[in-house]
Amino acid sequence: MKKTTIFLILSILLFTSCKKTAESEKKSWDLNLREANELKYEYPSFTNVINDQIKIAETSMNEALVMTDEKLKISKMSDSNYLLNTGFLRNLKEIKSLKYSIRTKSTEARDLKPDYNEMYSRNQAISDCERAVYDSDVKLRNVITSRTDADSLSGLVLSDLRNAVSNLDIIINRVKERERLEKEKADKLAANKAAEIKKAADAAQPVKCSYCGELNLTTAIKCKACGAPLAKK
Repeated sequence: MKKTTIFLILSILLFTSCKKTAESEKKSWDLNLREANELKYEYPSFTNVINDQIKIAETSMNEALVMTDEKLKISKMSDSNYLLNTGFLRNLKEIKSLKYSIRTKSTEARDLKPDYNEMYSRNQAISDCERAVYDSDVKLRNVITSRTDADSLSGLVLSDLRNAVSNLDIIINRVKERERLEKEKADKLAANKAAEIKKAADAAQPVKCSYCGELNLTTAIKCKACGAPLAKK
């Protein structure tokens, strides 16, 4: 009963936190609008199509704000937000994120200690990523005149960057997995060696006679003092 109550409470809280409101949609709108305007500075050749998309979204949002039906208003605001976070706009945001990710992952890859067989793959993956970033910058300088061109070009660049990052992730994970297995093997050998040393040390301890308390060599069968049989461990 207690578990059921807790589950219901958590479900209600989750539903409440995920439920869209006019206020949450307005916050999302402000964020999406700011990001869309920032993309114009990041990708100047897309300025015209970004402005066109912003106008379409603003028209939709203005229509939403005058609605009196709260449910319809929220739905219309959500649609307006979608217009600022779809197609080439979404692609350009991810491209920006992937470029940062490539810089971070390339640094991580350079700090790895690959073996001889992994060295070439690591260097090639880093080189491919750097080339993909350079090519993306060149391609995205092309002047874009239509939404179709914007979607197509940004999608192509995004695909190239994703592939480059994926290949870099593969080699990073490969090196890390090998290092993990090597460490696991080394730890196991160290543990076995420690156990053997302890066993040898225990075996070297003198045997105490349970009758008279005399200490005897580990190889002794009878106590050297009283002659009683010695109990072996």
